[in-house]
Amino acid sequence: MLLLLAASAASQAATAPANAADLMIERVPFGSGMQNAAGPENAQPVADFGVWHAPQYMPGYPTAATIWPRVVLVQCKGGTCDGYAITPNMGFGEYLFFKPVDK
Repeated sequence: MLLLLAASAASQAATAPANAADLMIERVPFGSGMQNAAGPENAQPVADFGVWHAPQYMPGYPTAATIWPRVVLVQCKGGTCDGYAITPNMGFGEYLFFKPVDK
């Protein structure tokens, strides 16, 4: 049993970023990342909730919209995550986070 737990921990460590500051997300027009740059964007962990946040393009007037949080699942590999585009089904809001999912 102890060997199984050790193998599981080693497997998770191999797929997880070295630390939260190492997690990056790709910039996508009208979506994740600053819109005036190219390449990946640093993502910041949100407390210890298992979600991250990066600057993003929010169309319309996000501060006048609902403020409950929403989470986007994104595929990640080696500390770099695919980006996402903002779609109407996400709704407006200031608190759009992403959760990494292994590729």
